[in-house]
Amino acid sequence: MKRIIAFSLSLLPIALVAQVLPDSLQLEAFLQLAEARSLDRQQAETDLELAELDFRLFRASQRPQLLASANLPNYQRTVSEIVQPNGTVLFQPIRNNNSALGLRLTQAIPATGGTLFVQSNLQRFDDFEGNNSLYNGIPVRIGLAQPLFGFNEQKWAQQLAPVRLTEAQKQYRADRATIRTAATRLFFNFLYARTELDIAIANQESNQELFEIAQERHNLGKISDSDLMQLQVSLLSAQRSRRNAEQTYRDRAAQIRAFLGLSPEADLPYPKRPGTPPEVTLEPEAAIAEAFKNRPELDRYARRILEAEQEVARAKGQGGFQADLIASVGWTRSAQDLEQIYQSPLNEQLLQVQVSVPLLDWGAQRSRVALQQARLELEQRQVQQEELDFQTDVRQTLQQVQNLQQEVQLAQSLTNLAQERFRIALESYRLGGIDITNLIISQQEKDLAMRTYIFALGDYWQAYYELQRLTLIEF
Repeated sequence: MKRIIAFSLSLLPIALVAQVLPDSLQLEAFLQLAEARSLDRQQAETDLELAELDFRLFRASQRPQLLASANLPNYQRTVSEIVQPNGTVLFQPIRNNNSALGLRLTQAIPATGGTLFVQSNLQRFDDFEGNNSLYNGIPVRIGLAQPLFGFNEQKWAQQLAPVRLTEAQKQYRADRATIRTAATRLFFNFLYARTELDIAIANQESNQELFEIAQERHNLGKISDSDLMQLQVSLLSAQRSRRNAEQTYRDRAAQIRAFLGLSPEADLPYPKRPGTPPEVTLEPEAAIAEAFKNRPELDRYARRILEAEQEVARAKGQGGFQADLIASVGWTRSAQDLEQIYQSPLNEQLLQVQVSVPLLDWGAQRSRVALQQARLELEQRQVQQEELDFQTDVRQTLQQVQNLQQEVQLAQSLTNLAQERFRIALESYRLGGIDITNLIISQQEKDLAMRTYIFALGDYWQAYYELQRLTLIEF
């Protein structure tokens, strides 16, 4: 079902891109397209699926395991050496079948690292040369295999597995937020290029009109050759700027197509400038608390410390004094009739302790423990520093968003004033009220104000989605 939904979402943007009208590619719509079609989204889903499979594998390993074994048939016909009672050897032909069946049920004990088992075996030996058969069986055997002082792998796996799964689930959300931040930068690069092209087109048309007016006034002797040449230079400069802007726009459009997985010939909708940015009212400590709750960093830090502590425990448990206890009770019997194996079995008991003591290792065990302990302390310091750095990133990004909110509003007001001033200056020039120098200055101020506003708007939205990525808060 997940794959069907993902496939459907991957097809949806194609239809949307094909159906959108000019002036309809808004920022949020583009982010949805990018998130649905990005290869990074597929990678994030694969990583999450692998983590879930790994956790299910761990959970399965903690449940009872039932294993059936068989050696059937086990027939041989050959000549083999047979040791005689007096120590000599005779080579005699043999022809037999030695088959076996078995069931073994095991259950891991994470708290102690041991394994509880129940088993049942049955063996039949057929001697075809002597024409006789013999059975040997264990109707039931219950036992325990328990390391006494060794490293408990099961205990550490039980602690690490849920932390790794939680980290992977949060990382999936973080990866999707990262896609949105990358797509935001790409969208505004596209919007910057489109804005520069719009400015270049408007300036060329405006300079063309002004040059034609100046030619008429020059013919009437109302302006000098210098003013006419200045307008001609401005017209040529506007034409050059338009060509450069068109090339930049084509390059940015190609990046958009590649990012969305579209063909190079696909028509792109006109990027629409985002509206007034939403106000973010959030205290730094609240943002940090939400970030650690939503993002995988806190779980990643815990996992790294646990893994380092695991290696310390492994170094302590695998190189020093070792002892393993094996104990079992059950019933066993060998007989010529199968029924006797289960009707009157004999009692069986086993108790075994295996001990391994390193007598001389030239300090290798102490060095292994000291090495892992030093790595644990280093990991703790690194985690502490990374946590502080992450908190700093959240605070700085939040401060940047709040500062840019005011900057965008100021830049928008300045843009409106500069556009109105240019409109008045243009009308005044047409009526002969101002000279060409003041008009060009007004035009340059209008263009600068528009660029400043667009860049401020882009900086704000990129910081806004960066704050979302760092906190995973849906504002």
